[in-house]
Amino acid sequence: MLVDYHLHTVYSRHAEGTILEYIKRAEALGIKEVCFTEHTSRQYLTEEFRAKLPYKWMKDEELPKYLDDLDRVRQHTSLTIKRGLEVDFFAGFEKPLQAFLEKWPLDFVLGTIHFIPKYDMAHVGLVSDEPIKLLCNYFTLVRQAVETGLFDSMAHIHLPWQTVPWPEGNEGKQALEALGDVVKAAKANNMCLEINTRAFNFEDYGTIEVYRKFLGLMRDYGVPITMGSDSHLPSEVGRNYPTVIEELARFGINEVAVFDQRERELIPLQQKVRR
Repeated sequence: MLVDYHLHTVYSRHAEGTILEYIKRAEALGIKEVCFTEHTSRQYLTEEFRAKLPYKWMKDEELPKYLDDLDRVRQHTSLTIKRGLEVDFFAGFEKPLQAFLEKWPLDFVLGTIHFIPKYDMAHVGLVSDEPIKLLCNYFTLVRQAVETGLFDSMAHIHLPWQTVPWPEGNEGKQALEALGDVVKAAKANNMCLEINTRAFNFEDYGTIEVYRKFLGLMRDYGVPITMGSDSHLPSEVGRNYPTVIEELARFGINEVAVFDQRERELIPLQQKVRR
């Protein structure tokens, strides 16, 4: 079946649309299961560290209301709706993050790296550095996040290769090894990595050739995928799904992970998408 495990609504504070509007769009596309993954990045951090972050996403008091809203919307749809969060990883805050995640009745936790301490907490999309340095710094953080075991999948790890061009020659091989270390870590920790379908907009320096490097590693190591549109508007639900599913089939990837109370199940990935 078709699923979309990366959706943002007004609760993320930089997206638009209500939960019900996203549901209606998913129904129209024939998607059978969705997981909302609102941004939360501050609740488990010290006040001093919070002050370093450039963005304010979900407020502390909004989290229980968000989860309640998901439960209420279930009464208005035949879709399966899962409760998720997209949560930033910062080294050194593993224990408070674990305590924070255990507090809430979540089905799915999507880890992410948006802000890089090495670059004064700049968002990865705004970093200016040599490509090999940015790529390796970013992939090191993603690998560290994977190795914590706190997350079910890691979101949009294509962000740095949109920000800078993939290097050539020996530096290109070095970057691929660093990306391979992420995939190997996911395999070793029995964890998924996300196929973020916004990547197939191929913004900035993003290309299909570079994304295929990632898909090849996912195939070679047998790492399961989660799949999500990273929608910030209802119209973006299921974005690029026909193209993405064709690419996944090229690499023999024909299953997608779904979650219930943080427990994973692999299901066959539907091959046809309503347009």
